[in-house]
Amino acid sequence: MSGEIVTERLALRPLTGDEASAVVAGTREGRTWAHDYPTEGDIVVSRLLLLAPDLPPTDFGTYQVVRRDTGIVVGGVGFKGSPRDGVVEVGYGLAPSARGAGLATEAVLGLVTFARSRPEIAVVEADTEPGNEASQQVLVRAGFELAGTRDGRPLFQLTLADKGVDNGAMEQR
Repeated sequence: MSGEIVTERLALRPLTGDEASAVVAGTREGRTWAHDYPTEGDIVVSRLLLLAPDLPPTDFGTYQVVRRDTGIVVGGVGFKGSPRDGVVEVGYGLAPSARGAGLATEAVLGLVTFARSRPEIAVVEADTEPGNEASQQVLVRAGFELAGTRDGRPLFQLTLADKGVDNGAMEQR
């Protein structure tokens, strides 16, 4: 994995096997986590990472969302695998204490800006639970448009050639 993706307020830090083990075990000692992190979604993603420890590192993995001002981990964001036919899917979730401040939108935009730097990606997509209007608004604020449904879930897409995202909004370390 190339490293952190840095936005104005966040560092998206690659989820390591050690950190995934701590998330699954609930081992907080020595870690700077929000009091309500990890969420159930973080635990599920960490378990999936631990099921495939021999996979080579990839830029299209999972990142912990870290507030730059405090160093506190407040959630997770990432790609749901490598691009396929020019399309890459993203997922995200924040601890309840970090919601409502635009951090999820900023984290998604960090992934979008990274995706924009990769010529093999033309479309970024994400789906949400049908009733999760807050999550749907994150995607709309990040420039995604409702493209239909997939398995009964609203599917949002952002075509990179058509949408402007400020490439200066993130740096990769």
